[in-house]
Amino acid sequence: MANKTNIAGADSGDFVQLDNVVLDVYSQEILYQAQPALRFESVAVQRQELGVMPGNNIKFLRYASLDGDSAIAETAEIETDSMSTSTIEIGVGEHAKAIQVSQALLNASVTNVLDDAAVLLGQHYATWRDSLVRDELLGGTNLYYAGESANRAALGATSTFKVDDVRAVVERLSTAKAPKFELDAYVCFVHPHQARYLRADPAWVNVQLYGSVDNIRTGEIGRIEDVRFIETTKVPYVKKNTQDIWSDGADTGVNTSVTANSATDVYRSLIVGDYAVGMAEALPVEMRDNGVIDFGRKHALAYYGIWGSGLIEEAHSLIIETA
Repeated sequence: MANKTNIAGADSGDFVQLDNVVLDVYSQEILYQAQPALRFESVAVQRQELGVMPGNNIKFLRYASLDGDSAIAETAEIETDSMSTSTIEIGVGEHAKAIQVSQALLNASVTNVLDDAAVLLGQHYATWRDSLVRDELLGGTNLYYAGESANRAALGATSTFKVDDVRAVVERLSTAKAPKFELDAYVCFVHPHQARYLRADPAWVNVQLYGSVDNIRTGEIGRIEDVRFIETTKVPYVKKNTQDIWSDGADTGVNTSVTANSATDVYRSLIVGDYAVGMAEALPVEMRDNGVIDFGRKHALAYYGIWGSGLIEEAHSLIIETA
């Protein structure tokens, strides 16, 4: 019997393709490429289950706070109390994106096209998945307008993000008993345009001046008191005089029912406390191939997974609209 050799390419005689290992490598490449772009997911409570409840839902368990006092007389026995729970269901669905290349391209290209495809798929996976978390937070009803304005239409060109706004939203979250991450700080996602004004304030502490760099979040640029800021172009903004919503430098194609502002573009920042939003995952992202296509003349790769996002505690997050 001839010696058999596993290879990454197509089967040929005694050379046999080792499909699963190659796909595992590409799956790790997707995750690797996704990490720099995953900003919003860092504040989501993660829940992974191999199976889902009827209706394609994953349940998040929530405990109610214990009430009553704790005083006890020396002669009394300690009475036990009961715990109560409720559940939040987050729906999950299939997600996928695929590319297809020809064998002729693979042979003629000066780069490894399938490696390049894995990079592009990873970037798309991160962008789309992170948008799910962002959109759930933007679906909340807790709103704050810069300078404590009455509504979006009342914002002016000078209604930029200021330290007084930071303190006002912290008051709102603290009053709502929204817990801080690691008992340290809330996390605020800001557009580079908003960050420009915050950086200019004397209260700003640049991330390079932190005493410890062990728990710096992806994209974190600094903090003001008990709020840490993550900069991302995925913070959407509403174009002046229109209802067009832009994000990441492109028109999203989604319009808002709120009256547009005639004085300025309106940026929609998000400040988040712990346990505000969840990410439910029934099947982590995987790389899949499409088998032999057209007698091996075409090669297709796709990422595939089953997940979803949803609000857990709406009061633990706040939408901040500024100029």
